[in-house]
Amino acid sequence: MAVHKDIHTFKAGIESVVNADVAASLIGAVAEKDGLSCRIELFGPVFRLTFTLDGMEITVTDGAGSGSHGSQKLFDFVQQAVSFLGSRQDYTAFAEGTALTTGAGDAAFEIGVGTTAISAAANGTLGDGAQENVGQAVAVTNASGTGTGTAVDGPKAAALNGTGTALDLYLNWSGTAASIDANSTIAVTGTITVVGALLGDD
Repeated sequence: MAVHKDIHTFKAGIESVVNADVAASLIGAVAEKDGLSCRIELFGPVFRLTFTLDGMEITVTDGAGSGSHGSQKLFDFVQQAVSFLGSRQDYTAFAEGTALTTGAGDAAFEIGVGTTAISAAANGTLGDGAQENVGQAVAVTNASGTGTGTAVDGPKAAALNGTGTALDLYLNWSGTAASIDANSTIAVTGTITVVGALLGDD
């Protein structure tokens, strides 16, 4: 009986979904944004974050001849080192703001997940590695307002040191100058899954 009890206790701990209070103290918290929610799970030191984007708007900033760019924070980690083991992005729809492009509904862009927010237009690319160091950039071209894209990433070569300054996750977006050159919004629908290991603080 003791053996069965130990196995049951172990399995229950492994499979449990972390409640909000535990998540906030051990892992971190999802950013507050309309259209953004997150299922947080903890399996020992390994976590899984499943973000659901339901028309979540990213504010787009005009970069003149360099296109446009935008970033939305997804998650604030607790101060600690993190090793990212994999991610999956699945975007099913994008809705362009009315001022976003003169070729209405035909925007070309890249979108990806990183620990640094994009801060300058880069003509449709995520040029800084930290802007896509968790989920690689996905190239999308809308056609009459409809666009989709997916990407799968495996383990990263190096863990990230968030012991001094806590790590964040951002959804970064970069539009081309040819199709996008204005201040507006892009609304994103889809799911993002991020898996990693918590390595603790100093």
